[in-house]
Amino acid sequence: MAHLSGLGPTIIAVVWIQTALAILLVLARLYTRQIIVRAYGHEDWLMVVTLLLFILYSSFTTVAALTGLGSHFSELTLEQFVWSNKMEIAGQTCNIFAIAASKSAVAAFLLRLVIVDWHKYFLYGCIASTTIVCFLCAILDFFQVTPIAAVFNPTIPHTVNFNFTANAIFSGSYTALMDFVLALFPWYFLAPVQLRKKERMTVCFGLSLGVLAGICGIVRAIELGALGTADYTLPLILWGSTELLVSIACATIPVLRPLYKKFRGQSKSSDDHSGPSKTGARSGPAYVLSSIRHDQFTAGERQKQYSAGGDSERGVSAAGMDNASDESIMRDAWRYGIKETTVVDISYDSARDVDTIEESRA
Repeated sequence: MAHLSGLGPTIIAVVWIQTALAILLVLARLYTRQIIVRAYGHEDWLMVVTLLLFILYSSFTTVAALTGLGSHFSELTLEQFVWSNKMEIAGQTCNIFAIAASKSAVAAFLLRLVIVDWHKYFLYGCIASTTIVCFLCAILDFFQVTPIAAVFNPTIPHTVNFNFTANAIFSGSYTALMDFVLALFPWYFLAPVQLRKKERMTVCFGLSLGVLAGICGIVRAIELGALGTADYTLPLILWGSTELLVSIACATIPVLRPLYKKFRGQSKSSDDHSGPSKTGARSGPAYVLSSIRHDQFTAGERQKQYSAGGDSERGVSAAGMDNASDESIMRDAWRYGIKETTVVDISYDSARDVDTIEESRA
């Protein structure tokens, strides 16, 4: 029953190259979040689900291509057509759910940042509506005709229940709209959030890459208009996998900045709450106030300039934030929301200043 011909090899090569790129991106994301930043969230689990569905999509598509997908309908036996059609529809179902998971991952990321209630409700609405639209699209595919077997074998006498092409175009258009909404969301909705300018720009520009996924979604929605033709599959499959890869890339690339900085030797351990600072912002070594006593200074050290820094946070204390990216505001404490932090810097210019401070404490 195997029939690998026509554009079948091209389909297999393209989907697996894209799948390999997606695997590398997600593995890099997991390493960054779990090892470097140590702030694993719901959006990371959703990205793992997206990747698993992507792999299933590529697997089903490969089986379909090995049995005739990519060849003209007239070149296949009925058995080959029915089997490849089953595998292709199974793959498309995984693709639809993966698209919903990828959009939900971006929205879950933003939920960690926003502080206004209706902004949160808006994001929850995006997650719920996208999931419902994609779920209905996947399920209705199997009920567009009666009996269901006619979905895979249109030569069986059947009754058309509704126009599935219109439903598929609507679903593809809606997910593309969500790409644009989530890409433009940070520019307005993060305005009330207290972020440094560099952090804000990193988040906004990083998520704006979602516009590329939206463009792919528009092209895919246009290709969905060919569902009623016999040889519709190739553009739809290739644009479906491309949209999924771009969605994963757009949601992952902004998160990888700490990994990039680590390779450049600029990273700092996320557990470095005390002790000498590894940043070069101060002229001398830095110490948390609670970690050093007056009797720890030697006579020679008292002649040097010291800087003592302490972080006081209202609520749960967070790790040092020096990643210069969206990750720098999403440490372990991010799950509790944005925290207001007060930074205190005290400089000792001489040993006399140290003695004076100790005498005032006494």
